Amino acid sequence: MRYFATRLPAALVTFFVGVAAAGLVSNVWTDTSDERAVLAVEREYVRAHVERDVEALDRVLADDFKMFGGRVTKEHRLALVANPFFVIASLATSDVNVVVDGNRALVTGTAKMSGRFRKREFSTPRYGYTRRLEKRGGRWQVVSCEFTLPW
Repeated sequence: MRYFATRLPAALVTFFVGVAAAGLVSNVWTDTSDERAVLAVEREYVRAHVERDVEALDRVLADDFKMFGGRVTKEHRLALVANPFFVIASLATSDVNVVVDGNRALVTGTAKMSGRFRKREFSTPRYGYTRRLEKRGGRWQVVSCEFTLPW
């Protein structure tokens, strides 16, 4: 009985470590070039907002880009980033996850933004986001963004 009592916990620990390692290794080995390209677009999207790089944002956003149920278009987004009264000081993302399915991809994660609007400081609560991307003309572009707040 004593032999069984010491071997079972050791076997369970070994099993769970093996499962965790297999999951980690499978994520590393299945990282595709499309996933890396989508993550590069995600980083460029964030950088363009913080550095007010309207040209880069213009390249990253699809011409039919929509936000907030279609109420915000690509032109609105570019105008907001170019607006001297609106400054994003930081846009920090975390828990970023990419799922690629053919020529479509979803990027999900959480973010927190701070900045100034008309000389007034603002800071958002941490919020969730989903960006939908499509591969068009051989490159990935952001087609839409959705946001959720943890109430």
